[in-house]
Amino acid sequence: MKINYLSSKIIVFFILILPNLLFAQLGINSDNSVPSTNAMLDVKSSTKGILIPRVGSDLASPTEGLLYYNTTGHNFRYYDGTAWQNALFGNQWNINGSKISYSAGNVGIGVADPLYKLHVNGNLHTDGYISTDGYLGIGGFPLFKLNIFDGSLAITNTTDSKTWTLSYNSGGNYLQLNESGTTRMYFQNGGNVGIGVNPIYPLDVAGTVRAGNNLRADENLYVEGSAFIEGPAYVNGTKGVAYNGLDNNNIKIVRFVTPQPVEWGTPPASYYPIPAHGSKIITIDLPAGFTSTPVVMVASQHTSGGSVGELYRAILVIYGCNTTQCTGKIINTDNSAMDYWVRWNLIAMQF
Repeated sequence: MKINYLSSKIIVFFILILPNLLFAQLGINSDNSVPSTNAMLDVKSSTKGILIPRVGSDLASPTEGLLYYNTTGHNFRYYDGTAWQNALFGNQWNINGSKISYSAGNVGIGVADPLYKLHVNGNLHTDGYISTDGYLGIGGFPLFKLNIFDGSLAITNTTDSKTWTLSYNSGGNYLQLNESGTTRMYFQNGGNVGIGVNPIYPLDVAGTVRAGNNLRADENLYVEGSAFIEGPAYVNGTKGVAYNGLDNNNIKIVRFVTPQPVEWGTPPASYYPIPAHGSKIITIDLPAGFTSTPVVMVASQHTSGGSVGELYRAILVIYGCNTTQCTGKIINTDNSAMDYWVRWNLIAMQF
């Protein structure tokens, strides 16, 4: 049955004037087909559609099920008996261009064809909590609870204007901990750790090291600068190392050679003759660092060379010390002359 404009007016007339004479179903088509038994109104066309009322805003005093096209929001609106709702056709989301999309269970924001349960192209902000029972990956798919690929982990404190970062240096092959751009710690591949310096030892520190309890080295311990020890020190397990318990200054070893001024490690070209019951005066330079006159004690004759006289009859007397040097007197107590060179060890301690 084909209904033209005039025919539609007649139908409306009968609907308004003679409702009891109408059939229970109405079909509008161009092939005279019988309307569906499930439909009160069956509109059929292969080239045209239905144009429902177009309104710019929600209608007042609506009836549940009322439907219209909103020309302001460019979407269909229906009243559910309580409030106006957007009508969605073929998509669980109200699409605004390609800003929000739904595809096969995936939701995209700024993505037309989302590949994940939530696929966002752009910045994500929340005023609440973000919680996950799985893994979190930044820059790739995670293998751990938190996995950062080719990037840094940063903690910023706005009160102190400080940012601490933990990042990997692929050029130096180490993990580094930075304070506002300055590297504070290095963790080398293989295990070396450096504090303030890129390490070449298992522990490498640029600066002073303090141990509040015991400090143990199972092998050699090398100290290139000063070492301050407030308690007993032991080497080889139980062998004690002397320390100055009366002052913070170090015990200093003083080394010199007679004849002077020969280097410690170089044997003198000649011996050091002293006649019978004779003596010789020498000046002994002290290591730097004393702030008051130290006590200086003879420790030992380290090495010697020569064959004239009995060296054990020689006595070294120390006197006239200040913070930088002492005067020494070598006395030959034998009835015969002696002729030796000697490397001497002294101990100087400030009290």
